[in-house]
Amino acid sequence: MPVLATPNPPERNAAAKSVVNIPWRGVFDASTGGNARDEPYLRIDRWASPVTYFVGRNGTGKSRAAKALASHVGGRLLTTDRLLSLTGAQSLGYTILPNDYKGVPLGDSEASQIRSFASQARYKGAFEAVETLYSLRQDPEVLLRVAAFIRRALGRAIELRERSGFLDPYIQMGNVSYSLFRDEGHGLRELVILLAAVYRTDWTVLVVDEPELHLHPAMARLWVGELDKECRRTGRHAVVVTHEPALLRPKSADDLEAIWLFTVGRAPIRLADEVLPVQRDRVTASLGENGEIVAKLVFSPRPVLVEGVHDVAALTAALRRTHPPEVVAQTDLVACGGSGAVALWFEIATRMHLDVRAVADLDACLAPEVTRTMDSLERVRVRYAEDLAAEPANTAAVLRPLISAMNKDGVGNDPKSRAKWLAGAVWSGGSAVRKDRLVEIWRSAGMWLHPQGTLEDVLGIESKGEALAREAAAKTGPIDDVAAWCAYQLDPTGEVFTLLSAMIERIAHDIIEAVRLAPDAKFTQFFGPTAESDSRLAEIAPVEGGKHRLTVRTPIEFAGYWVTFSRDTRPSDIVLSPPNARSVSETGPPGDQVWSDLGSGPPDGLPRTR
Repeated sequence: MPVLATPNPPERNAAAKSVVNIPWRGVFDASTGGNARDEPYLRIDRWASPVTYFVGRNGTGKSRAAKALASHVGGRLLTTDRLLSLTGAQSLGYTILPNDYKGVPLGDSEASQIRSFASQARYKGAFEAVETLYSLRQDPEVLLRVAAFIRRALGRAIELRERSGFLDPYIQMGNVSYSLFRDEGHGLRELVILLAAVYRTDWTVLVVDEPELHLHPAMARLWVGELDKECRRTGRHAVVVTHEPALLRPKSADDLEAIWLFTVGRAPIRLADEVLPVQRDRVTASLGENGEIVAKLVFSPRPVLVEGVHDVAALTAALRRTHPPEVVAQTDLVACGGSGAVALWFEIATRMHLDVRAVADLDACLAPEVTRTMDSLERVRVRYAEDLAAEPANTAAVLRPLISAMNKDGVGNDPKSRAKWLAGAVWSGGSAVRKDRLVEIWRSAGMWLHPQGTLEDVLGIESKGEALAREAAAKTGPIDDVAAWCAYQLDPTGEVFTLLSAMIERIAHDIIEAVRLAPDAKFTQFFGPTAESDSRLAEIAPVEGGKHRLTVRTPIEFAGYWVTFSRDTRPSDIVLSPPNARSVSETGPPGDQVWSDLGSGPPDGLPRTR
């Protein structure tokens, strides 16, 4: 079998440093129902770091962009299906049946067939594992480096064995040896393939989708370290698509050049582009204090930025006391290190279009970095103009009378004195207290200011400290309001109701069409290709006046919801009512319903009928 060709370093460097400019059409083509626009989607005009990271939630286009990028630069691509070719299976047409895997075939005809499949777009990435294992046999240096890493990291040895025309790697641990394919889990297989891919010399840009699959986070970090070291040594570059927070540890603003954030419906953004030049030194200093900030921002469902660890301690204690465990688990509190750092990351996260919230002491409204952040939000400026008639519409104009009064009262410049004065000051503008209105405007924009002054005032304690804050928050108090505002939980109940309503409307429409063809028909069973699933969802019964009623069976929280309709019912009148609702009148328009005086109505947040 011929050894794979190895391009020389200048060729690799030229390819790696080329400008990537991929349009929307190149990632979401029309054949997949995606956006087929010709506008730029991903443009990488500089490779500022050996390893570039694509991050973002599922379904944001990271994997598609990675494939398009690999094709654009002629790079090697390891998809999430990279281990598929190491799985023995028999096709049954509609599924596959696992069977014993002998190993990687070494015959020329089989190898040729594998290379043929690997070159086809539909199988792209699925045969990377086999190709990579061939490299272990063809290149002794690759084998030695993989074996050395595994020996140092895991205390195991890897040995290539050939059996009956198949390459069959074995793992040895002490006096025990076993097959990598048949007796080992996915984790070690994954690591062998990833390491061999790094040490090979036949790539210009290496694109790896989710290297953390099957790997312990610490092992994934070790692998990324090898990838980074190899890229620096050879002048090549790599792109890693990841959902693993442990892989994102930027140490400075320069490191943000290598992180691209993907969101649904938007072109990906490079994090460094969202940092203003005047903020770069502060970002670097902040990352030096807490290197996990960026990972928490981009991987959290909705991060909450707080000033310090005592805020985290207090809010965590209050959340655990007042909310169920799943809410506590989904609420990510990020200690930034002071109100200035809170404002810094709140501004950056807002420009990144992240759903973010922040909590700070009341005197933060006087800090220039905080006010600049809030003034940058259009929704805040609009509220200033509409609610407070501020001219110009900025925080300085809103606070000017307060600052003047503070100076007149001789308040000191220390945060505690200013916060105490602000918490007790009452300065009215028209019929409302302007300070309270400012607090409400900021809160609606995602920034909570403690109206009592400082966190210590909220907790009723004299000094800062994790243990003290945690102990105080273990009791009911104003901290519960802050915790409730911070609490996050993904609750799909409303979406379930919306989708259930659409399914019921579809069933009702089918029955209406059938009744129009047979006006005297009375249906007690469902019909058509979806009859079986429809009968599990709801039950049907004819009622007087030529009407039919659908009653929901499942989901259990909506069991008993119903809708009555006739052949003349408009689609907009097919609206689900709770079990305790009744019709307006027998002569009223079909489908019109009200809530019973004794009923509690639908679950909170769900639509009510007229």
